[in-house]
Amino acid sequence: MRLFYFIILIVLIVSCTEKTIEAKGPQIDIISPKDGEMIKDNKIILKLNISNFRLVTPDLQPKKGQGHIQVWVDNMEFRKSNAEFVFENESNGIHIIKAELMLSNNTVLPYSKTIKVIINKT
Repeated sequence: MRLFYFIILIVLIVSCTEKTIEAKGPQIDIISPKDGEMIKDNKIILKLNISNFRLVTPDLQPKKGQGHIQVWVDNMEFRKSNAEFVFENESNGIHIIKAELMLSNNTVLPYSKTIKVIINKT
């Protein structure tokens, strides 16, 4: 009888764990640069961490849980299907960077991160 209750307990724990993982939506985090970081060069190397989302090249048939990244640097838009962007020849001053996830058909998803960086190439 104890074995029966033990097996039931294991099944319940596993099913709850699977639902928690499924319920967790995509996430996007900016690894570097850090928010408020001062960069002493005219190049911004943006590294992102994407989880619970598969990066694929854009197409017209979106599939759940996959798409690409859209990044805004000030008012300029860039799209890629990998998690690293390089922006060169940036001017001195404050720059706002926003990274967001998009479906393959370019539908913006509600998962994004925004930071500001300061370029000071003196």
